[in-house]
Formats: sequence, structure tokens, C-alpha cells
Amino acid sequence: MTRTGLRVAVVVLCALSVAGLLAASGQSRGAEDACGLPTTTPLWIEYGEGSVPATVRDVFSRPGVVVAASGTFIPGQYRAKGALTTYWVLKLPKLVGTPAEPADPAGIQRAADTTYNLAVKSTTCSTPWIALNELAGPGAPVPWTETTRQYRANVLALVRRLAELGARPALLVHGNPVVAGEAAVWYRELGASADVVYEAYYNAQNIHRLGRIVGPRRVRLGMRSVVRLFSSVGVPKSRIGLMLGFQVAPGKAGREGLQPSQAWYRFVKWNALAARQIAQEEKLATIWSWGWGNLGPQAADPDKPAAACVYLWARDPALCDGLTAAGPGFDRSRVEGAIVIPEGVTCISVLGRLPTGALDELGRLTKSRQLALDALFSRSALVKRYRLDPAQIDLVEQQAIASAFGGSRDAYLQELARLRTTRAVARSVIADELRRRLIASSVAPGTTALGVAADISAAALATATCLRDLLPGGGDFPRADVREIGAVPLPAYLPFLFVDTAPPAAPTLTVTPNGSTVVLDWTDGVEPDLAGYHVYRTTSAQATTPVQLTKNLLTRSTFTDRAVPVGAAPTYMVSAVDTSGNTAASLPVVALPIGG
Repeated sequence: MTRTGLRVAVVVLCALSVAGLLAASGQSRGAEDACGLPTTTPLWIEYGEGSVPATVRDVFSRPGVVVAASGTFIPGQYRAKGALTTYWVLKLPKLVGTPAEPADPAGIQRAADTTYNLAVKSTTCSTPWIALNELAGPGAPVPWTETTRQYRANVLALVRRLAELGARPALLVHGNPVVAGEAAVWYRELGASADVVYEAYYNAQNIHRLGRIVGPRRVRLGMRSVVRLFSSVGVPKSRIGLMLGFQVAPGKAGREGLQPSQAWYRFVKWNALAARQIAQEEKLATIWSWGWGNLGPQAADPDKPAAACVYLWARDPALCDGLTAAGPGFDRSRVEGAIVIPEGVTCISVLGRLPTGALDELGRLTKSRQLALDALFSRSALVKRYRLDPAQIDLVEQQAIASAFGGSRDAYLQELARLRTTRAVARSVIADELRRRLIASSVAPGTTALGVAADISAAALATATCLRDLLPGGGDFPRADVREIGAVPLPAYLPFLFVDTAPPAAPTLTVTPNGSTVVLDWTDGVEPDLAGYHVYRTTSAQATTPVQLTKNLLTRSTFTDRAVPVGAAPTYMVSAVDTSGNTAASLPVVALPIGG
């Protein structure tokens, strides 16, 4: 029989088999590919090799579940009970070598053909998904060594051949992949023939400790950063997948000893719901799971069957009775981990609901949705603690009309309309500034109005959930989960409200090299209207324009530069900025050379 004839026969057999299983189970499925796999995204695929305990394989052996395994016996068992199968290559180096010792490129086509044929036999399908575990040396610096370059060429040749034969290869990637220079070109070419599946593994102890808001939020933000990383170099989002890690061996980023069992199941639930949220929003192709196998004595865990059931239940309660499997004490909510926000609302938090309409209104003035979001959230956090007399707002508004518009209220309103804002917005800006003065008048010695406001906003931000995780404020993610908001410089957009041309005091800066980083520290500004600080660096005596290192205004008087060029003796400067846009810069300070 010709290869074409074989493919047709296999496809027909696969289709008849799937149809029979669906009829027997009484379930129906939407659109399917030639292997009977659902074409709706994301496609969920579970690791189900022979190392997976039989009790876990029993959980996955049911209609609606897709399993990745090799060989023919175990995949056949899955399919006999209604599951569908894809193919798993556990040891990719046997096909392509390693970055240190790449395989002979002349043998790559033969390796691809052999792998494809095994995948067809395993899945009984001529267009199988093939998981390739995993890319070695994803963090290799560029430019690559010659052996690394040959290894990457081998991987690319393998997936191209598999795709040419009709398979859909999916390359697993872990760690901190470098996507600059020639690596960026390589990933772009890879995405034309294969899926890139990132192993998004999290330490369950750390995530659970963060709680039901910040824990799942950190997981989602990490997943979003991966999508941005690969899509930024041209990998289509429809070719990006996530692999979730439920391993239990210590040091592998998974359970890490988390107890009791119900806490572990909750983490599993958070992962499933977070991944589904990201995949739906970003239109990702696949979500995979790993960690079910006992690849060593430390990987054994009696909770694996229940965790697998909870995982299926989290994404679809019809797949498994996760509540019974998890037992008493398990948090039954399927809202945790996902973003569930009412229509017309952008964020919810302990402060209440932040209406999208208010955000749109302020955004017309700032022309920055982020600034508008920061300002509204900060205002909500401060307004109940620091009450103002409306008469104070009236007085400032009247003074502004008198000084800037000759006493004409009509001229004042016309200017607000020209700026695409309203009197209500202007009065809120006045209130913000008066509130900052009130805070400054009541701070304890050694503290500042900016720091107090940042502390209050940080506490509220720890309870915030926003659409697409576009959160107020800024921070040092992923090194830290704390977010803060300083003083948003709204008066700079309406300069006639407060005629202020006086800059804040210039900071006094010190810099301290610390290994491969440089730590900056400077004096705290005490002005009530201080908005924050920007940090600048130059690394060459010939450079005339400093590079701004801070995207958002800093609220604290310290900064660590973690990207100092090797061998450079950088010069730093810190600029203090107030809410009217006035600035004052520190004197430049030169640091000692780093490394080199």
C-alpha cells in the first residue's frame, strides 16, 4: 500500500473508532481534526506515559480527555475507554543530540521519518500531535557557539520534516529562554513548523502562601509574560502553548511538600483556571500537563489520582467528580484563578468596583489608560482615610478661575471641554492635591506623604483583580509581587488649577556596586506634591543622552540596576518629579566598573 493509501486507511479507522466511542458514551463533540481531536482551542493534553500510575491513567481514560503517550499498548488502553491520544517523545537528544554534541545533520530526516511512523502507529492517525521533550540549553547566550548553532539547526530540521509528513510537532521549552539575536530568528522559523510549549511550573508552597488573589494572579502574569516573550519575536499565538507542572519531587517546582492535600488540590485548581483564562484571552493553541509520572521514588504521591481528577473538574466538572475526590475541606470555588468581573467594571478589590466609564472619562484627559487607572485606584484607596471639606475644593477652583480665566466660569468650562474633560474631573484633581497636603501634615517623623500613600495603595492592590491582569501601579515582578502607586501627576494636565513652577528638592545620590548589579540610594523628598523618581544611566563618556531605566515613577528612594553592561563604569542620575511636572535632578555619580 502506498503512503497516501495508508494515511487514508488510518484516518478512516480513527474516525470510525472515535465515532463509535462517542456514540457509546452518549457524548457529542464539536469540530474535529482528522485524528478526532477537537479543533476548539485550547486543546488540553495530559502526560500519560507508562510511568504514570495506573490509578492516574484510570482518571484520564475517559471521553473528553486527550493523553500524550508513546508505544501502542497504553495509548490503545486510553482509546478503548474513550480518551484520545497524541504522541510523546521523552528523550529528544536521541534524535538531535545536544548543544555540546549535536547529532550528525545527515541523520535528522531519518530520525524524523522514524518518529513520524511510530507516532502514526501509536495514535492510529496520520496527522498526529508529537510532543518533543525538550529543548536543551534554551538560555544559551547569543551569538551561539558552533555546536549550539548546529544543535538548533537539527531541531529545526526535525520539526520541519515532521510537519512536512503531516504531523504537528510541539517543542517543549523550559527555564529562561534567550530570544535575542539569532535566537529570535530561530524561534520565528520554529513557529512556522511547530508549536512552542513553555513549561510554566510554579512552586506550590510559594503560590499558595500568596493567597487566593495574588497567588493565581502571579501565575497568570507569569503565563502572560511567556506569551509576550515568544510572540514578540514572531511566534504566532496560535502556535504557543503552556505546560502546567504538577510534579511532587522536591526541587522540581510543583508540590514542594505543600500540605494538607486540600491545599495542593487548590493549587492544581488555580493552575487550571489561570491557564484557561490566558489561553482563551490570547487564543493559545494548547494546555498540557506534566508531573503525573513516577520517574523516581520521590515522585510517588498517593494524592496524584485525586489531583488529576481535580484538574479535570476545574476546567469542566463533567469530566471528573473533583469535589468527591478532593474530600472535605477543599475550596469548591471555580472562580479562583480565573478573572470574573461584572460588565462595565475594569477592576474589583477591597475598595469595590472600578467602573470602566470612569476610566474612559479620565483616560480622555491623560491619553494613557494606565495613568488613568493608577489615579482612580489610588484615589479610591485614599479617599476614605482622608476626608476633605468640599468648601476647600470650591475655594481652589474659584481661585483658578479668577487667576487663569479672569473670573469667567464659561471660559473655564470651555477650556475643560477643549481638553476633553469635565468639571467633575477637574474637581477630583483638586481633591487629590488637597488630600496629599493633608497626608503630609499628618505623617510620622521619618516617613513621607509619598511613602504613606504608596503603602495604602499597596495594601489595596493585594486584593485587586482587573481585566486581562492590566493592574494599577507598578512593581518589580517577577522578583516581587508587591505593587504600589505613587502620586499620579494629573495637575500637569490641568496646569491652571495649581500654578506651580517650583521644582522639588534635588535628591542626593549614592551608588554601591554589588556583584553584577549596582544599588542606588538617595534622599527622600518631603514635598506634599512629590510624584516619584526616575533613574537615568550613561555608560560612555561620549554618550550625551542618559537612558531612562524606570518605566514608572518610583515611590521609594532606592533602585537596583540589574542590567549593567559588563566592563562599564556607569554614571547615574536620579530625577525627582512633582505632580505639576516640575523636576530636579541629582548630581551625576559614577560607579566602579562591573566585571569585565
